[in-house]
Amino acid sequence: MGIKNGIVEKLEKLTGLLTGKEKQNAEVRFWQKEIHKYLKWYNGEIKELYNHISPTVNKTKAYTPELSAILTFFEVHQKQKYLGDLCLERNEFSGQKVIDIGSGPFPSALCFENCDVYCLDPLFDRYIAAGFPLHCYENRARFVQAKAENVPFEDSFFDTVISANAIDHVDDFEKTAQEIKRILKSDGRFRMHVHYHSKTTTEPIELNDEIFLKNYSWVSNLKKLSESKEKLGTVLTDSSEKYVVWGN
Repeated sequence: MGIKNGIVEKLEKLTGLLTGKEKQNAEVRFWQKEIHKYLKWYNGEIKELYNHISPTVNKTKAYTPELSAILTFFEVHQKQKYLGDLCLERNEFSGQKVIDIGSGPFPSALCFENCDVYCLDPLFDRYIAAGFPLHCYENRARFVQAKAENVPFEDSFFDTVISANAIDHVDDFEKTAQEIKRILKSDGRFRMHVHYHSKTTTEPIELNDEIFLKNYSWVSNLKKLSESKEKLGTVLTDSSEKYVVWGN
């Protein structure tokens, strides 16, 4: 019986590893396709991308067309998107240490002024390999390659934790919540944009108010700040889906 249980346990672990690998591969494929969109948008082949007209002025010039497109899209879309999605102003976190959980290949939290920005994601090496120029932001943001279930910082290190449409990508939702609790100061700021939806390969966590509150009720003065079917450049058409912003 012990041998059988051991084999089952190993098979379950292997299945989990394979599932996690496919999730990461799907995530990288998504961002690779995005780069192609940015380039077409930058060159005027796509007239509009995520509600932004193809740029004709104020285009960032870099040493490759792809890099030029990515840097321009970051300034035009990503910064505006973070402020809008999280319902925040640029000066919200002045003088604070801010960590963005699941930042993806953009240091979008640089939209916030006069604060120390940390970006956490397990795939930074693969984003760089795909062509995202994280080196262009190294003097303004700190990139930490790690999973949200195991954040390599001491207790109560951060003044603020933010996350935008990323918390449903984690492997273990409950463990991630406890890790965020550990690294955030007891009176720290918390702001999270959450997508409620059926599970997908890259977004395997199905969330609702009950599940979220069960795991984040420890947040001081936690409130549901907004609920919507759209965000900048995206409108949800499935009646069961919605975007929710939680914060204090």
